[in-house]
Amino acid sequence: MKRTVDQSTAVHVAVREAVATLEDCHPTQLGSLSLVVDGERLDAVLDAPPEELPMLFQYCGYTVSVDDTGTLCVEN
Repeated sequence: MKRTVDQSTAVHVAVREAVATLEDCHPTQLGSLSLVVDGERLDAVLDAPPEELPMLFQYCGYTVSVDDTGTLCVEN
């Protein structure tokens, strides 16, 4: 799944919503995102230095990446 994060939505919320869509559940039913990635750093990804991009991590069995353009990719 690939989508652009809406600027009015925090990146960590967009990640949880995307994974919940793939899992066919509510985001509150997922594990804690803060256990796998720093939420503040994730939300600041649009302003991150190029050498720190894309931000890549594992969450609920998916590989998640987010870049400075706000492109969110969730792969199984």
